[in-house]
Amino acid sequence: MKQSSISKNSKIWQEDLNYSGANNFSSFFSSNSNLHTYPAKAVPNMIKSLLETLKNHYNVTKVLDPFTGSGTVALEAKVLGLDFCGSDLNPLAVLLARTKVLSIENTSATIDDLYTFLKHIRSPDIYEPYYNIEKFERINFWFKEKNIEELSFIKHKIKIFLRKQNNLFVETYALILFTAFSSTIRAVSLTRNNEFKLYRMSPSDIKKHNVDAFEIFEKNAKNLLQMLKEANESFLNNSTAEIHLENAKKLGYIGKRKVNAVLTSPPYGDSKSTVAYGQFSKLSLQWLENILAEFLSINIQEVNVDELLLGGKKSTLNINTEKEFLINHSKTLSELLLKIEKRVKKQEKKYNNILEQIKVLEKCIQQGGRISKEKISNRHLLELINERLRLEIVRKINKLGDGKSKSQINILAKKQAEGLISHLDSTNGKKRFRANIAVKAAIPFVKETVRRKLKSQPKRATEVVNFFKDLFLVVKRTDEILDKKGIQAWIVGHRTVLGNIKVNMQDILKDWFESLGYTEITKLQRKYSFKRLPHHINSTVTRKSKIKTMMTEHILVMQKNK
Repeated sequence: MKQSSISKNSKIWQEDLNYSGANNFSSFFSSNSNLHTYPAKAVPNMIKSLLETLKNHYNVTKVLDPFTGSGTVALEAKVLGLDFCGSDLNPLAVLLARTKVLSIENTSATIDDLYTFLKHIRSPDIYEPYYNIEKFERINFWFKEKNIEELSFIKHKIKIFLRKQNNLFVETYALILFTAFSSTIRAVSLTRNNEFKLYRMSPSDIKKHNVDAFEIFEKNAKNLLQMLKEANESFLNNSTAEIHLENAKKLGYIGKRKVNAVLTSPPYGDSKSTVAYGQFSKLSLQWLENILAEFLSINIQEVNVDELLLGGKKSTLNINTEKEFLINHSKTLSELLLKIEKRVKKQEKKYNNILEQIKVLEKCIQQGGRISKEKISNRHLLELINERLRLEIVRKINKLGDGKSKSQINILAKKQAEGLISHLDSTNGKKRFRANIAVKAAIPFVKETVRRKLKSQPKRATEVVNFFKDLFLVVKRTDEILDKKGIQAWIVGHRTVLGNIKVNMQDILKDWFESLGYTEITKLQRKYSFKRLPHHINSTVTRKSKIKTMMTEHILVMQKNK
């Protein structure tokens, strides 16, 4: 009987989840634009389908998302007439989510006011003509001087405009203008905009990067106003949405209230090694920090929010939540931690062997001997030397700034590094000499890398454990808030840690929910379409090897029994 019940429920949830095409602002209209870029956004159409199922088959009226992100669940819930509450520890996410669900009073007048403001965006204020040029750490590394002046002036104009408004409308105007400004900061910066981590453009791309911040800001603001106008036309007036800057382990803003459903997509793991939300948001938060606090009461604790998120070094762990406690609640997690422990021991042995080989090479160098390929008998050491040579060559080529693309530079550097290694045994004395000089110069850096990796292995293992300790506390907290017979729907990806160990997030969550008295309704999966994730990333174990990122999304749906 139990099996047939699950089978029946599964049929309800069998939606066409393999959505493709642009990751739109929302499900209810198609747009070639976007409110603001953000890493790992949920697909609006999928979220809409999940919420419709919750509403129509489980009588859900109140939804919680403890990891609100840029607000996809919040917006889709509001459009369907569901009350929503959520939070995030990233101030930029809170800004974007609040803007998405913004209900604009007197829409036409609001839009007219903002269009008038944009019309005069380049004009100095006759009463406050002077403005400060923004300063923060490495601002000149990430922005051209011209753009720093333009952004500083735009920020100055926004502050003057907001300080003149009636208090009833300040929040509305601030949300719209700050979101458009943040998007402009991203576009104007010297970051590679297709990355979610902070990487600077190549010298050749920086030369070509000549943009007008005023023009971009005006375009972003007008585009955003059009989106919000359309969104407001779709909102059901009796629904509410609240978004807070708060830790998902606490959710204090809920108070004694209950929700019918939790629909969320938690971080895949600690932000440092997966999706770096903090790095993505850092530049915007450095520009917005003081005005977010002044006009929206969004107080930034850290501009590098990665350290505060699950598993981050500044995340407040509950020290009573011991590893053994977690293991007893999840067989899947227990097996994962055992694999990690074995992997750490294996890696320690590997790197200690490399250090022994390096000692032999150092002795050879001290005695004035020549290094041959035969003397580098350890395959892993050879790979590390090769990688060090490649990085040095990349730096030299970048300094020349000869217009080569990143891909061209990497191909050339790889070829030249391999050439140097092969020349260690060359019959040509000059080639052999140059290769020896390069390899000898690389060895101290390789030695330092190996020592760092020896320290990092157990540290990475601890970070993984801390992430799951934090995540378990979120699971427990959502359980406390959820009504009897309520639904937990979690959208997760299976990440890889320590190079090749796959983390089955879905089954770990399932184990935890079952230990808390839940019954599985269904498991679903879909292929990622346009999530802001790379297809491959460099392994944190060895920079040379690449590993596939998560290309399948898993949806676990559980129901609370009591």
